[in-house]
Amino acid sequence: MSVGELRDRMVDGLLSAGAVRPGPVADALRAVPRHVFLPGVDPATAYEDEAIPTRWAEDGRPTSSSSQPAIVAAMLEQLGVRPGDRVLEIGAGTGWNAALLARLVGPTGAVTTVDIDVEVTEQATRNLAAAGAGPVRVITGDGAAGWPDGAPYDRIILTAAARDLAPAWWEQLAPDGRLVLPLALRGSQRSVAFERAGRDVLESVSIVDCGFMPLRGELAADDPIRPLGRPGLFLMFEGPADPAAVLAALDAGPAVATPVDVTRLDVLTGLRTWLALHEPAAGDLLALRDRGPGPVPVLVGDGGLAALAPVDEAGTEVRGYGTAADALAQRLIGHVSDWLAAGRPTSTRLRIRAYRAGTDVEGPTIDRRHTRFVVEWV
Repeated sequence: MSVGELRDRMVDGLLSAGAVRPGPVADALRAVPRHVFLPGVDPATAYEDEAIPTRWAEDGRPTSSSSQPAIVAAMLEQLGVRPGDRVLEIGAGTGWNAALLARLVGPTGAVTTVDIDVEVTEQATRNLAAAGAGPVRVITGDGAAGWPDGAPYDRIILTAAARDLAPAWWEQLAPDGRLVLPLALRGSQRSVAFERAGRDVLESVSIVDCGFMPLRGELAADDPIRPLGRPGLFLMFEGPADPAAVLAALDAGPAVATPVDVTRLDVLTGLRTWLALHEPAAGDLLALRDRGPGPVPVLVGDGGLAALAPVDEAGTEVRGYGTAADALAQRLIGHVSDWLAAGRPTSTRLRIRAYRAGTDVEGPTIDRRHTRFVVEWV
């Protein structure tokens, strides 16, 4: 099968799955060759609907990748790029997303992509040239500062997860602009498209499920991802935790296991976010070097943890580990019951508003250094 046929098959699959609509984004995916941005990767692999890590940290964590095509497509649909737009991308990756953006803005638009890693920007520059992509300005720098020389931007997109909104993004976004980013809320990530609802207020207009490695640089100072002492195994948790104790509890095996009436899809599209918003002890177990079931939601306590673990392709059970296994498992089961009683709400029923830190607002808040988020189910 030729690379063109492989690319068409990928896009046809995304259309069938509803990840992309017929129109400019699908056309860009057909036109921009992903395999050119993954030198050394077999084209058949490059056109699978999979994220492909390209760089790794010493602790086994991926630091750069070519994102999963379905997520790329969904976020570009959220972004709503128009011909002639000025776009800022934070997180250059392989350069593939910047090339897609260049295709969408056309010859009258402008794309700037920023990455903190000089090796990443150098490789992205080479890949963009090899693909014959439209003009893209590639900058090495901390994405938290944006790139003021090209502001204001009609569209800003992040391809790494952020727990906070940098002041520069507020300042560099045009008054009628749109900001799309993977927003991390106590471990749970959702790609949120924000538009201004006032001078100092951003409100979500679209939310989709996603999963990204965290942003590096100034906004990564409070990175909640902790290695557990085994290659590729991490705990994403914002509270105090002893990684050695967590690993020991996991190695000892579950002390209790209780089936619950939720599917793995339920966990990923709604329940994981419910836990993040209702339980300060919520986090995720991450196995980043295998293609397992994805993040596993957990509650972490002094005497162990409870996990909402997959038992097959669809089913899940609550497993308790350590000396506090039963209490933590029962607490997690209680949250599952509450979510079921609420009608299994998914991310599509979330509304997120972002205010400057310290703003006096009503509603359940999650506070960060620069931003106060109000997160509600509607």
